[in-house]
Amino acid sequence: MDVKYLSDDKGKITGVFIAIEEWERLQKQYNISEKAPADSGAKLQQSLAEAMKKVKPSEETE
Repeated sequence: MDVKYLSDDKGKITGVFIAIEEWERLQKQYNISEKAPADSGAKLQQSLAEAMKKVKPSEETE
């Protein structure tokens, strides 16, 4: 998976960019629905956080 991390001017990671093909694959794999507005999707945020843990180990384990 080609993941690009977005950071602020201090180097703090503020976001993640993934290709649309990867997003669509993640939607299918984790049953992510876009029926609800993205800004009210706590479940969507939770699903993405879980998916990202599988892609990149957390800094706590390093």
